[in-house]
Amino acid sequence: MPAQGYAPRPGPPPRPYPPYPGPPAHAGRTPGYVAPPNIAGPGPYPPAATPQRRSSGAQIALAAILVVALGVIGVAIASPESIRSALPGADTVATTTTRTTSVAASTTRTTTSSAASTTRTTTSPSVQPVPTGEQALSGNPILQAGGMAKQVCGPPGYPNDGPAGEAFYAAALPCVERAWQPLFERARMEYDTPKVMVPAGTVATSPCGTVSTEEAAAFYCSSNETIYMPIAGLPESWTEGRPLNYLSVFAHEFGHHVQGLTGTLDEGHRRERRTGGDTPAGLELNRRMELQVQCFAGMFVESIVDTGGPFTRPDIDSVRRFEYGSGNDSPTHGTAANVEGWWVRGIRNQIADCNTWSASSSEVA
Repeated sequence: MPAQGYAPRPGPPPRPYPPYPGPPAHAGRTPGYVAPPNIAGPGPYPPAATPQRRSSGAQIALAAILVVALGVIGVAIASPESIRSALPGADTVATTTTRTTSVAASTTRTTTSSAASTTRTTTSPSVQPVPTGEQALSGNPILQAGGMAKQVCGPPGYPNDGPAGEAFYAAALPCVERAWQPLFERARMEYDTPKVMVPAGTVATSPCGTVSTEEAAAFYCSSNETIYMPIAGLPESWTEGRPLNYLSVFAHEFGHHVQGLTGTLDEGHRRERRTGGDTPAGLELNRRMELQVQCFAGMFVESIVDTGGPFTRPDIDSVRRFEYGSGNDSPTHGTAANVEGWWVRGIRNQIADCNTWSASSSEVA
């Protein structure tokens, strides 16, 4: 799972988390999270980006930028208030910039009436600290935030080449953000916009390592808070050319970003270091992480179906078949039945149903 972009944790270099498992016909091409080089395990990864600390103890926000460097195309899709840039394949230095958060602390405003001018201070709920320990997992405040509001979301076409991918994911990101930001506000948690990059070739180089489309259909790197959505090397048959299938994968990767912002990734890494990532206990932790974002993806898909946009209820069935095929009985992502099952839980559109941390071992096998 992804790690956060603040100070590196003590311990041996990280191992790559297996990306999202792919469909049986294209084994290994599954979306997922690639761990940054600061958690246990071997791996020929480039140096991690120089970490930054948020002034409040949280991570520095990232805004998406358009980058064309060393074969990687970045999709410009976020506001420029705060940017951390990372050139693939090189030692990277993060840039500290000012950012705004989605949950306000207190504000002061002046109101004027015919009688007099007065100054009134309105205090809204403050952002709570990022949870740790069990509160970052089964007790995470985000799991009490309810469901996603229905919205129209219709990215243009589908990502069958680089330019189409840029346009598609540039339109998809605001949809996913609109779905999640109210949940962060209700949970009084801080939200940052991730970056999205569409690699120009079949290999993506990130601060978390180099990943090919033979290994991953998509992945998230928390060192630079970036979602990587490759196009080259992935046959259309993988997603049947259906835009909603692509959106489900994208929502899965965005879910890892949510886990990073809410402390879940951090706590998962700590526990994996203690148990060993390749042990039965470590693999189960990884599956709990992956199956949770499967549930998040189902929530998002449900939120954009039957809203007057391009997606209707029958599309749910095609995505469900796709998600079942993506499972491929992976020891890191779960059995095909559980990969599909947690996605189906998500279409109930209640985030409390996505609490994989309280589920039995058989439910996350």
